[in-house]
Amino acid sequence: RLNRGVAVVLEKGLFAPEETMEHIMSALERKRKLNRDTQRLVRMAMAYMHEHFSEPISRREVAQHVNIAEDYLTFCFRKELSITPVKYLQRYRVNQAKQLLKSTDKTVTDIALSVGFSDSGYFSRIFHREVGVSPEAFRNS
Repeated sequence: RLNRGVAVVLEKGLFAPEETMEHIMSALERKRKLNRDTQRLVRMAMAYMHEHFSEPISRREVAQHVNIAEDYLTFCFRKELSITPVKYLQRYRVNQAKQLLKSTDKTVTDIALSVGFSDSGYFSRIFHREVGVSPEAFRNS
């Protein structure tokens, strides 16, 4: 059933195991959440976020890039990935930060800035919410 094409793009580390299983089961059951053209728009928005994650980008910019309304972008992300575009971008940034925390000796503030967060306190709160531990605890684990 999956040979008909990409059902959804799930980057490693962005989704909890339960969320990943939901996406897999949905694909196997052929539950088409969005039509192919709309899925393509979501993938284009995701690619834009991946390319520009280290820059300050807004939902408006992402929506403009794929030429749809902001609210429709959010609707499409919720249908396709069960999260908002802002949450997706935060998860992507946290995932990038996890790699930097393990592979560099940069400060948490430097890492926060390099993955697109303008405030290290906000970064730490989002990181803790997504990972379950602080960035420093993650690095030391």
